[in-house]
Amino acid sequence: MINVVFKRVIHIVYVIIGLGLFILVIFGNPNNKTNSVFVGSSKVDVTPKFPVVLAGYGGRTQEFEGIDTKLWARCLVIGKDNPAVLVVIDNCGITSKIRNHLAERIKKFGISESNLVISATHTHNAPSLRGYAPILWAGRTSPNQEDRIDKYTSFLIDQMESLVVKALENREPMKLSWGRGEVQFGGNRRIIRDGKWAGFGFQRNGPVDHSLPVMVATDLKGETRVIWSNYACHCTTIGGRNHLNGDWAGYANELIEKNNKSAISLLTIGCGADVGPQPSGGSKDAIKHGSAISKEVNKVISDDMTPLPGVTETAVKELQLPLQKPKDRKNWQSQLKVGGFHAELAKSMLKKIDEEGSISSEVKYPIHTWKFGQELAVVFLAGEVVVDYAVRFNKEFDWKRLWISAWANDMPGYIPSRRILDEGGYEAEFSQVYYDLPGPYLPEVEDIVTNGVRALLGKEYMAKKNQQAPTFHKLPSMEPATFKKISDWFKSFADSDRTKANELRELVNLARSGCDSIEREDGEITDWYNFSGDFDERVFIRQTKKGASLSCKSGFSDNGRSEVYSFTGGVGWISEPMSDGFLMTINKRHQIKFDVAKEYSSWESEDKLVKLFYLPTWTSEQDSGGFFFIRFMEPSIIKDKTLRVRVYSNTAGSKRWFALDLKQDFDQRIKLLREAMN
Repeated sequence: MINVVFKRVIHIVYVIIGLGLFILVIFGNPNNKTNSVFVGSSKVDVTPKFPVVLAGYGGRTQEFEGIDTKLWARCLVIGKDNPAVLVVIDNCGITSKIRNHLAERIKKFGISESNLVISATHTHNAPSLRGYAPILWAGRTSPNQEDRIDKYTSFLIDQMESLVVKALENREPMKLSWGRGEVQFGGNRRIIRDGKWAGFGFQRNGPVDHSLPVMVATDLKGETRVIWSNYACHCTTIGGRNHLNGDWAGYANELIEKNNKSAISLLTIGCGADVGPQPSGGSKDAIKHGSAISKEVNKVISDDMTPLPGVTETAVKELQLPLQKPKDRKNWQSQLKVGGFHAELAKSMLKKIDEEGSISSEVKYPIHTWKFGQELAVVFLAGEVVVDYAVRFNKEFDWKRLWISAWANDMPGYIPSRRILDEGGYEAEFSQVYYDLPGPYLPEVEDIVTNGVRALLGKEYMAKKNQQAPTFHKLPSMEPATFKKISDWFKSFADSDRTKANELRELVNLARSGCDSIEREDGEITDWYNFSGDFDERVFIRQTKKGASLSCKSGFSDNGRSEVYSFTGGVGWISEPMSDGFLMTINKRHQIKFDVAKEYSSWESEDKLVKLFYLPTWTSEQDSGGFFFIRFMEPSIIKDKTLRVRVYSNTAGSKRWFALDLKQDFDQRIKLLREAMN
């Protein structure tokens, strides 16, 4: 009997020791980054139950007409004592006043104001909130519409409070980790001509941020409970449809949660103020973009991720961003006569002069940081921050341990960089009116914001000397895929027409550079798809004006004159009326007529001594880009020291075009083309 009791006591002791070791592993050393952290999450439906005008587009002055998707607010709480709280709302933007209301309400739950971050997904199809872009609606809404804006704002604050409370209640021990993927549907939307802003579009050689940082919280059973991701792109795929819709961010959250049944997904937006979704135009594109996010998130969380110790430090800094000196009363009084947004801004500025004595030349700007030990620093920036800030931060700080979010805690408008202020345009100038600002920022804002972030992150997050630059700030070149596609096409081409295939292979093998320099003449500069589908600068002429011309020339090498010379360019707008096309003259003696083509084509000079060949390697429904080859049937006919090629519009009345790529890079490209065909 004694032995039995003794054995039971020993067994109990072992159980206690084992349990103690388990607790030590799970909750022990706070410096052990594999420890669990108290994490809670929740989400709540914030779809309005009554009519309200939508933010984002000034042309919509009526309340929403339908609901495409529900709108949500989501919350992530990290930590047991003095927790860090992130709230993400499906909305165009959050104001500091709304954030302060929520911060005051949740103080009683032990959440310090500095630990609260509210971010917006920047969907342009959510209700307008009181104080957001105030001039957008000034003088354009009825009293009833104004009341409903206030009603929805109060409703959202109530819902966010209940959301935070629920997330606090849901806290339990979890493991945190993070990783990074890439998504590529964001494209720079600022079209630049001669160094200045020329409108919105797709500037393929403009900066982007295709990084997709992902943080995951997994419970002690191994179930994924929270997924937080971040992408730098405007949430505007849907366009101006007057329906409630979470846009690509909403669809991404929905798909992530569908693929991870036990998880709540939060998606914040990075420095994408000048980055737009490509393509755009409706829900189909928005779903595709959301799906791209969801697929990459699943890829990231299926790979090895870096464990995190929880939020070890939060910090806040309020900066003062300088504006250009505000205009005087006389200027604003004159603006009253202009009408529209500018007249409403003038009313606001005159009111400030009357009530405050002057117009402030500074804007309050909050920045927040969360540190996860030495493993990760998250930077939260207010407003619509252009991508140049991400590019600079990832150069000056250790980008492998950096996560950058914007549209957080306040909406002081667009935050332009020095470059964008120099280029001018919407983000630098025109948009200021909507945010009740008297004029553009001064160029030093970029340094002020960067220095503020540097002060919060400290030396431990500075970039090491000779840090390798990230690859996600440029659109990846299509050239490698293009030459692979050419190789596959050529094999099929050779099977169907061996004679032409041999002719083309010979052209490629003999070719030398035929475009060492370009003379613009009547040509215009633009950016368009080159031979591989990359967006590159080029010079072009149209058939709208007869005689419009451009030219290029190339010197002959000391090794003699070649039979074949080549350059890259393109032709396009095939649906435009067919006409007499283009006329190419070679050294003023040989003339060749040609026109738009989307297939391998050739044309012969009138004197039968020279041929022009065109190999399209990128095509769309309307245009093509590729390699041109000029072949002298007898090299001995070349009497000049240089090859000079001039192309004219041979007609008028059509918008068909011919272009030369300003960047030829002939030696490398012809080498790859030869490899693809041999």
